[in-house]
Amino acid sequence: MAMKLGTEIPGTSAEGNITTIWVPTIKDIKAPTIAELEAGTDISNYVMLGGWIFEPSQDTVSDQRENSIQDFGAPGRKSAGDISIEVIDNTNTEHKDQNEAVTLMAEGNAGYIVRRRGMATDAPLAAGQKLTVVSVICGEKQVINPDANTMIRSKIPLFAKAPGWESETAVIAASARG
Repeated sequence: MAMKLGTEIPGTSAEGNITTIWVPTIKDIKAPTIAELEAGTDISNYVMLGGWIFEPSQDTVSDQRENSIQDFGAPGRKSAGDISIEVIDNTNTEHKDQNEAVTLMAEGNAGYIVRRRGMATDAPLAAGQKLTVVSVICGEKQVINPDANTMIRSKIPLFAKAPGWESETAVIAASARG
């Protein structure tokens, strides 16, 4: 079926419709349970707009046949690429007790970054929702020099440490695993 020119396609604003959770443990990266996710910490309020950098890529397996004047390809190795998250950093401020993102993602800490898009941040987690789940180990916090009219913030480099991190391929499990 061809789309008719001028057909209106609805879209969903990203504003307020992205949730980011730091989760300490997940048994199955493709099917986290609600209990596992609720054991995590919602760090959405710390993440700066555009501060989640996750740009997976995939190499091409070259397929050059001697009887063809064309080159072909096949999907090759995947890479999580450079992963980082830019967060509000309340170190040494009057808000130092509200610094969960920086505390949880201290250098060497391991866990899971869980991202849900397309639903209000305060919408409850529910079975069947699609997520991006990335098993990571945290690198050294990088202080970001301030610009005019900005919050004090830092960038946390993250390193993928387990397979299964493809975007929005995890689905919240229907029930707890036994």
